[in-house]
Amino acid sequence: MISSNAALTVAKYALGASVTATILAIGGLWYFQRSLIYPSGFPEGSRIVVPKPIEVGCPYEDVTLTCSDGVKIKAYVIMARRKPLMVSELRGLSLAERKERAQMEMEAWAQEMGDEKAIEYSKSRPTIVIFHANAGNMGHRVPLARHFNVDFRCNVFMLSYRGYGHSEGKPSESGLQIDIQTAMKYVQAHPILGQTKIILYGQSLGGAACFYATSKHRDAVAGVIVENTMLSFKTLVPLIMPQIPRFLLPILLTEHWDAHKTVPLIPSTTPILFLVGKRDTLVKAEQMLALRKLRDSGRTRWREFDGEHNDTCLQPGYWEEIGKWLREEIEDDGVEVLDQNDRGEKNSLKATTEDATL
Repeated sequence: MISSNAALTVAKYALGASVTATILAIGGLWYFQRSLIYPSGFPEGSRIVVPKPIEVGCPYEDVTLTCSDGVKIKAYVIMARRKPLMVSELRGLSLAERKERAQMEMEAWAQEMGDEKAIEYSKSRPTIVIFHANAGNMGHRVPLARHFNVDFRCNVFMLSYRGYGHSEGKPSESGLQIDIQTAMKYVQAHPILGQTKIILYGQSLGGAACFYATSKHRDAVAGVIVENTMLSFKTLVPLIMPQIPRFLLPILLTEHWDAHKTVPLIPSTTPILFLVGKRDTLVKAEQMLALRKLRDSGRTRWREFDGEHNDTCLQPGYWEEIGKWLREEIEDDGVEVLDQNDRGEKNSLKATTEDATL
């Protein structure tokens, strides 16, 4: 039988451990907040290696944008083509042959950009602006870009935030907001992209970026697609770090990404597609439900998939739902235009990445 003194000692140790854990959590959130929220070096090599769109068969332009504070950020522009490179055209080719085909595609695209009919076709297609999540860089999303560019014949603009990939600077909420504004101004001023319907697509933190961009460019955004996005860091942190007292969060948090300040500013006529991973344990579905509620009576569509935080886009039916939304909400008749031989790859991002890599 344990004596009262022994029980008291155990209780004291338990209390001490709990207090220590709380103090460490508070200190960690305060001192390492931006490193935790913006792990731009993960996965390893993300600041060095940035995959290119041509590696998945999409000719592109490499763009450097100078922000209002002087920071230079990198971006890719991929134009919609009437006849893009299909996965079926790459089967059976050796690595050397694929690289040769990539060079041929880049040269063919350069010639197309001098042809008025090709330019008019790009102008007639929607533009997808991709805002990536809090890890990696824009290059890790080129398979997503291929889906939009090849499957749905959309133009694509994608960027690496400051401190990510080959972009300069260090990430912060205020800094990323400058990057977002710079990107939106570039797209709207572009001689081709600026004449198209602009649709924003974001995963996780990228969804918050979409809401911020739309709140600032309400008349320019035709639609928004968000996947597994948080309501705010104030509501997310207690779910991830429950040991931190909630009353301290307003003092500790310097990064907010608060949808309460952006979503209500989005016109009710702007359609929003919510894509939800039911098994997401990082940004749980309740966060997306809160966003949907915040949206109130605006045009929204809610679609759930049996996915986790990082693999929702791999789930069956994901891209079909996006295509359906584009047709019905953006009134775009050009979606679902895959070559018959490529339809087998549409449901699997992994298959597209492996089969199409040049």
